[in-house]
Amino acid sequence: MAKRRILPTTFLVLAALAAVFPIVFTIASSFMSGAEIADRYTAEITEANAGDFISSGIHFVRFGLIPEQPTLDQYKELLLNSPDYLRMFWNSVLLVVPVLIGQCILAPLAAFGIENLRWRGKEAIYFAYIIVMLMPTQILLVPNFIVAGWLGIRENYLAIILPAMFHPLGVFLVRQQLKNFPKECLEAAQLDGAGAYQAFHYIVRPNLTSVVAALAVLLFADNWNIVDQAVVFLKNTFDNPLSVYLGEVVSGDPGMFFAVSVFYLIPALLVFFLGQDYLAEGIALSGVKA
Repeated sequence: MAKRRILPTTFLVLAALAAVFPIVFTIASSFMSGAEIADRYTAEITEANAGDFISSGIHFVRFGLIPEQPTLDQYKELLLNSPDYLRMFWNSVLLVVPVLIGQCILAPLAAFGIENLRWRGKEAIYFAYIIVMLMPTQILLVPNFIVAGWLGIRENYLAIILPAMFHPLGVFLVRQQLKNFPKECLEAAQLDGAGAYQAFHYIVRPNLTSVVAALAVLLFADNWNIVDQAVVFLKNTFDNPLSVYLGEVVSGDPGMFFAVSVFYLIPALLVFFLGQDYLAEGIALSGVKA
């Protein structure tokens, strides 16, 4: 049995290392100076990398996890002298927080209405909902752009926030868990005179903590990294989230890229570590039938 576990264990270890390496590489490189980053990772020929170039004038990239001269210059520049980066960070926060609040309120209500209330055509609507969930974001941008024009919210955060608040993922995950919820509890509440909303508020909602927390983690990761929506709807550069601005940092100031990347990475890591138990439990409850 032990020998049979060697190959799967080795594969999992290698996969974990491959997943973690970019994070470790980014954090380590954030302690390099701007000059060292230019020497290592840009096409610029300097005295430090002159021996690494080939005949065409292009030098080889020199990857490394250990800075030659560790420094905090990137972070000092980022936190003290670069208000643009901080503004883009808060732009990302302003986009993500309303989406999380809206989804965590609307998704459980919608899932409860689809799963437990009787009304004509609900399964057909839910099927269409799932089809929308499976569509790539790029396909949905066109109808979103048209509707945003009708509502007069183009070049506004609402053009990004509103579609994300009603994304079908939350309804799908919560409904999967509600399929396992004992119907006897709801029937008992109805016999005691409780209405649909009272049954949801006092009986169902308190039991959805895990799946809603898991949903929040997934939605944070998805919306924290938005690029296409921001490029389409936000024309003012200073309104862009940091996810979009990172591309401009690479081309404009490569010496700041790794510090900005770490600054951008920290909230996602914190959300994941705080919610990893809820994520595992919520997804397990959503996929297992009683």
